[in-house]
Parts: sequence; structure tokens; C-alpha cells
Amino acid sequence: MTRILPRRRLLGAVAVVLPCLAAAAPATAAGPSPARPAASALPGDDVFLPAGNNWTVYVDGRFGTSLSYPDRVFRPAPPSADAPGRRFLAPDATLQAFAWHNRDGETPSSLEARLVGADGYTDVTYSPRGRSWLVLSGFRGDQIFYEKYVFRGGAVHAFGIEFPAAAKPRYAPLIERIEDSFRTSPPAG
Repeated sequence: MTRILPRRRLLGAVAVVLPCLAAAAPATAAGPSPARPAASALPGDDVFLPAGNNWTVYVDGRFGTSLSYPDRVFRPAPPSADAPGRRFLAPDATLQAFAWHNRDGETPSSLEARLVGADGYTDVTYSPRGRSWLVLSGFRGDQIFYEKYVFRGGAVHAFGIEFPAAAKPRYAPLIERIEDSFRTSPPAG
């Protein structure tokens, strides 16, 4: 279950996820895209599948990371040739899903130690972790961020969302459903 904290505690934790996700993989290009790109069966291609009730399932073709997102709120940005995963854009929010090979043997504890206090992670207000996962949430200025990292099969799978603190009533229930749908698979190759 996703824990949504009061404004003061949540904003710092949410701000941590998106910069870390961007630092873990090269930046992706943003731009207009259809709400639900055509599904592809080619190995390595991202897949988008209708989930009903205006939600779509995104599956990263390289790492198998998947999550459901509200397709009337977020639009997928075009894929980047240089970065795994995908960004999803709303007028006032950004959602990211991606993974990277854990070549350095990072753990939830070591990732938390590396991020908390670093640029974009100076106001972390919520940071639970388990043996194979970490959540960071908090504030980046007037933005709330929420990030989840799962360590599995030699990879770190992640998703993050950032949105205005004033929009918390709109996005908090979406975070819950996105997190409930978040799945990982061992990376291909």
C-alpha cells in the first residue's frame, strides 16, 4: 500500500525520485505522442496495452518493468534511443518508469545513502525500505515527488512521479493505483 503523507512530509520524498531516475539513465526526449501508442511484439520494443477504465499498461521492452497509468491524464513522450524506459507527461506532472543494470551492486540502503541530501533530494520526508525495495518521497520546491525502486534480477526497476503540492488531492489516489500495478521482470540478455 502506498503511504501518502501530509504536505510537509511528502514533498521532500517525491522530489527525490525524478532526478535520480534521470541520473540513472540518459535524459529522454519529450514531445507530443498519442495517448496509447500501438502495441508491438518486437523484442525490445515497449508495449502499451489497454487496461480498461481509461488506464493503459506500459511494459518496458528491454527490462520488463511495467505499470498502469491513467491515459487521460498522462501521455507517453517519444522513446529515447539513449535511455531505457519512458516518460509520461501531464500538463502539471511527470511520471517516469525505467530500469538499469545494477552493475555496481547497489542496494536499497546504498541508493538511499547516495541520494538523500543530494541535489533534488534535500527535502526527503518519507523513505521506507525493505530488503529489495526503496521508496523516497518529499518536496522539490513546491513540487511533491514519489519514487519507488525495486532491486531484482541484476537490475534496479523504478518509477517516479512529480506534481504540484496543490494537486496532491488529484494525484495521491493515482500514485496508489500506479504503485499497485508496478511489476518487474529480470532484464533480457
